[in-house]
Amino acid sequence: MRTMGPPGQPPSRRSTQEALDKLAKPRERITQNTAWYTAGVDFCFYAPAQEACNRSIERLRKLNLDDEELDLLANPPSPEDFVAKLKVLEAHQEDRARRSTLMKRTSEFVNVFCEFANRCKGIILLLTPQSPEYSVTFGMMLIVFNAVVTKKEREESLLEFVQTLSSELPIVDFYKTVFPTNAMKATVARIYVEIMKLLDEAVAYYRGGRLSMIVDAVMQPKSKFDVYIANIETEIKNMNHLKDAASVAQAADMMEVVQGTGLVVARIYENFESTSSAIGTSIEILNRKLDSLTANTNKMLHFEMLKHTRSLQEALLADTPAYRPADEELSVVLGRNLQLSQKDRWENNGVLDELILWSRNARDKLFWIGGDIGNQDAWVTDLSRDIVQALQPQLLTLLFAFCDQPANEPLTPILVVKSLFAQLLDLHPGLAYQNPEVCNLWRVRRAVTFSQVWRIFEDLALRVANLFVVVDRVEQCEADEQADVSHQLFPALVGLVQKSQVAGSEASVIVTSIYEPPELPEELEAWLYSVDIDTTKRPKKR
Repeated sequence: MRTMGPPGQPPSRRSTQEALDKLAKPRERITQNTAWYTAGVDFCFYAPAQEACNRSIERLRKLNLDDEELDLLANPPSPEDFVAKLKVLEAHQEDRARRSTLMKRTSEFVNVFCEFANRCKGIILLLTPQSPEYSVTFGMMLIVFNAVVTKKEREESLLEFVQTLSSELPIVDFYKTVFPTNAMKATVARIYVEIMKLLDEAVAYYRGGRLSMIVDAVMQPKSKFDVYIANIETEIKNMNHLKDAASVAQAADMMEVVQGTGLVVARIYENFESTSSAIGTSIEILNRKLDSLTANTNKMLHFEMLKHTRSLQEALLADTPAYRPADEELSVVLGRNLQLSQKDRWENNGVLDELILWSRNARDKLFWIGGDIGNQDAWVTDLSRDIVQALQPQLLTLLFAFCDQPANEPLTPILVVKSLFAQLLDLHPGLAYQNPEVCNLWRVRRAVTFSQVWRIFEDLALRVANLFVVVDRVEQCEADEQADVSHQLFPALVGLVQKSQVAGSEASVIVTSIYEPPELPEELEAWLYSVDIDTTKRPKKR
């Protein structure tokens, strides 16, 4: 039984974990659409879809889901009940609506969304025999629906994508008439992958509240929706080509039978089918044993990687009592009550426009955000902690450090790097294990200077795609005998951005401060994009 939090409070971390663990466990297999799926034999065609489903479950762990949403995911509705559930929600929303125009628009959106769900149902029904947790897709749709319905801008934003998909996806009966060839199965799996990507983005984006403004500025998810829909359109065209080709082949076979030669072929095929059935049963048994062996091997390998990662972290942090795990550090920062006027908050002071410009035109540069507001708390910390919250559910590797820690020992440059390093190992436990020449226990233990620790961290970081680093209030990072901000930490962060462009990993780095950035060596100056937001003047860029 899931542990519920106090009334009016979000679910505990434990309740979220239990609900999602339940979701991740394979449920009792069902047998339908047998022409499309045979357990143990067809898994290779549907493996990308299974991976997409698992990725979605992992991403949902990063969202602050409430109890109702957790129930939708742990016990998603059946395909038969799904549209009926939408109708109930529609009636509930209409009862709350005060204006007839709102009710009319909501009804239009619900109708389109129901059609979209019905089209998706055909794909999901083909996949559920392989793994019934594919029905989580219906739960995700309901979460998106609840986050969007009766909210004008969100409805209009999602309506366009839903209408496009509804017009493109075949109806449910289509899949009963197409030929379940290997190529067709692989195409269905790829369509499901793109649908899950779109729903992933929609769940994280549309229920994000004010944080969705940051996601818009930094990630520009709407452009991702366009990409996913374009990929689905391509796969649907491929599916229709495959259907036409199979129809032609079937017609040719029928003609051959009519001419007489096909009778012989049919008898040969009948004997072959009888023999292959027995072979298929043996293959299925072997595949199940192989799946079990692979699963056990993967568990052992994962355990070894975690054990190795913990050893590296213990060696890395042996002399850093001020270190706090990332979740704990963020919790402390979120608990601080920042005293800010409305005009100085990031929503209103102009920094969002700068984030958009950087994201679109200067992502290959480190973004320095400076801004002092006199005797109030620094608004940049409010921005940094919201950036971290907004980006945690996104499909990227997010590392962060908050240098202004009033109730704790001040951070030094080497402590900042060690914190980022430890987070990287947590998020990618296999990274060091697979690259022992870059990061091993002996090398970590011998890394005592800033440059030595940075070199190992940088070597690993450059091997990670979609890396995003946030360092807040960097001026609060105190210099020691190892390094300072101006001559070591800041140039190192700029250098990471520069080297990531060359390596093709394209890391993104945001550094905030109440001051303007320090001077850089000439060779790094071109890799900096900075803005100084003065709430009494226009922003200064360089």
